[in-house]
Amino acid sequence: MSVLIAAIGKVEALLALIASVVLFAIMGIVATDVAMRYVFNHPFGWSYDLVSLYLSLALFYFCLSRTYSAHAHVGVDILHYYVSTRTRRVFGLLSCLVSAPLFAAIAIVTLRRAVAAFFEQDVIEGAIEWPTWAYIGLAPLGTALLTLRLLADGAAHAVTLFGGPELIPLPPLARSDEGLDGASFE
Repeated sequence: MSVLIAAIGKVEALLALIASVVLFAIMGIVATDVAMRYVFNHPFGWSYDLVSLYLSLALFYFCLSRTYSAHAHVGVDILHYYVSTRTRRVFGLLSCLVSAPLFAAIAIVTLRRAVAAFFEQDVIEGAIEWPTWAYIGLAPLGTALLTLRLLADGAAHAVTLFGGPELIPLPPLARSDEGLDGASFE
């Protein structure tokens, strides 16, 4: 089990690295486009589509699973302050059991749509005919990895609940006067 969790973590790290490069590319393209627009009065005709259709979606989906594993998604954890560690594990398991089928369904539906767009040679009309399958295909990639993470984390929570080792830590509880890194605001 811990080998699977580590492997998922490595894939998440690789996608996060790619997302970092994508973010840098977005900044470079947008800055250059602004300069071309206001300095030379000749903006790129392709930058908006590339950034909004491909790069922004890559940034989102490539970070989706890693953000979950880092406990950085928005969550309602007020009850976690008032329950035992075991109950927090039950909450984690239930969250994984509810979320995994939802993200699996999203992965399947978007994969079908991407495959259909590929075979239909679906494009967005414009100066450049952007293939739609390429950006639609980012969704099943990100959601499938998140589904694997949820299944692995759910199994890890179950193992710990039934007396096994702690395979994944619970997220730390921050006080209201602390930041995410535990530093006090005082």
